[in-house]
Amino acid sequence: MAHARQILARRRAAQNISKVTGTMETISAVRYRQYYHQWAEGLAFYDALAQMAYLMFTAEKPMDHPLMRPPTSKTQALLVIGSDRGLCGAYNNDLFRLLDTHLKMAKKFGRTLQIYVKGRKVLGFLDHLKIKPAKVYTEFAEVPTAAQANEIGDFFLKEYLEGRIGRLGIVYNRFYSPASQKAQTLTVLPVADLIDDLTTRSTIIWPWEQNFEDFLLSPSGEEIFQTLSEMIVRTSILGCFIEAAASEHLARVVTMRNASDNADEMIAELTKEYNRARQGQITTELLDIVSGMNAMKS
Repeated sequence: MAHARQILARRRAAQNISKVTGTMETISAVRYRQYYHQWAEGLAFYDALAQMAYLMFTAEKPMDHPLMRPPTSKTQALLVIGSDRGLCGAYNNDLFRLLDTHLKMAKKFGRTLQIYVKGRKVLGFLDHLKIKPAKVYTEFAEVPTAAQANEIGDFFLKEYLEGRIGRLGIVYNRFYSPASQKAQTLTVLPVADLIDDLTTRSTIIWPWEQNFEDFLLSPSGEEIFQTLSEMIVRTSILGCFIEAAASEHLARVVTMRNASDNADEMIAELTKEYNRARQGQITTELLDIVSGMNAMKS
């Protein structure tokens, strides 16, 4: 009887785990769909930015702008976007490996690395390495508002233009599609690298399809590029947070679904084991009764 009770206790524990993982899967699935729609709705806007940036790049007179010039400072800023919670598979571990590579390369080439953090898991990893981040973003849960993203972008733009940093990279899980997400570093500053990334991932732009000289610009191209470059930096930062959140919740949906499936399989196996144990117990009791009756007759 004790063995059967142990099986029942294990089955109840597995049932409780299945309820928890099922609830977490449902919550993350709802949030994933919200962030996925934001990401999908922004694709056309990013394509428009890429096409405008392409016009700037193909101008007969190259743009001479501070954000386009090669960096002079050896201090590099790194914004790492992780999660506050676990149970999302290898989501954070991929970020940690990429961050560790940045730390090793900065040490190898004599660069100073300023790390800006979003997510308690990343903060815990840095605490383990005894590294103090330059700033931890706690003003928002997962994705900043447009105003907060603009504030973050303006801060890094000011740091870059005043020469305090020579490069800004964002380490995050990039959302390519529901079937593909990958940890990567997006170079935001200098803005030439960011424009190159935007142009690469946008819809195909044929070199002979449009040309800078085909447009009459008012105000001048330099003034337009000033506003355009700031817009690209701000929106790219916001886009990274959205993609990171979508990737996190999708990873948690998959992980929790696998955990629920494993728990259901365990419940089924424990039910079979309990039935066998119970049947064996009943058989033993019947044999004891028959043996007792036979003993009384004799």
